[in-house]
Amino acid sequence: MSDFFDELNEKIDALSDREEPIGDDLKHDPTNGRWLERETAEAFERWGYQTTRNEYLFGLETDVVARRADLQNDPADYLVAECKDWHTTLVNRDAVADISHRALLARAMPVLVVAWGVTTQAWWLAQVLDVRILTIEDLYTDSLPPLTERRPPQGTLRTRREPHVSELRSNMPQLLKRQSKLDIETPVFFDGGCSPCYVPDRRGNDKYVNTSDTDYNFR
Repeated sequence: MSDFFDELNEKIDALSDREEPIGDDLKHDPTNGRWLERETAEAFERWGYQTTRNEYLFGLETDVVARRADLQNDPADYLVAECKDWHTTLVNRDAVADISHRALLARAMPVLVVAWGVTTQAWWLAQVLDVRILTIEDLYTDSLPPLTERRPPQGTLRTRREPHVSELRSNMPQLLKRQSKLDIETPVFFDGGCSPCYVPDRRGNDKYVNTSDTDYNFR
């Protein structure tokens, strides 16, 4: 496994096979982030969500918040999204940490939408925290891309192999571990070995898509 992590030391375009940033059409002004926010909200609405934009969440302006019109008792019933319409700079891990923080406050699932790509460190942290990273192309698919047991979907990371999500996670520090039968909210990492979750009702938290190493391209 150390060889794999050695390969992650350099910054890479972790989300696409594009060598260069995408071109802009006349309606897309990359200096104005509202375009990507609108496209994200419209995608969520096509996927069955009700949305609002630029809402303040405990004093933090959040680009898009969403709730499924027909709740499925699933952690992804509620989403908070941060949109980074950056075409010459890779998104760093601060953006991942920021949207996961807001998701925890909102008891929703975090989504980070990027125009080009993310740094290796940002990609790695997103896997640890179950932050769904979407590209502009993902916004035009038929549904919200699922979380997979191996990250990310085929062909989106230039490494020799795509790791199992459990390889990227560490256990909760022993001092912070606790279990309770009380009906209260729990930490993101409820116990060592468990997956992160942002909602009090953890049912559905472990429903990752079970796919083979080569057959999980959702585009």
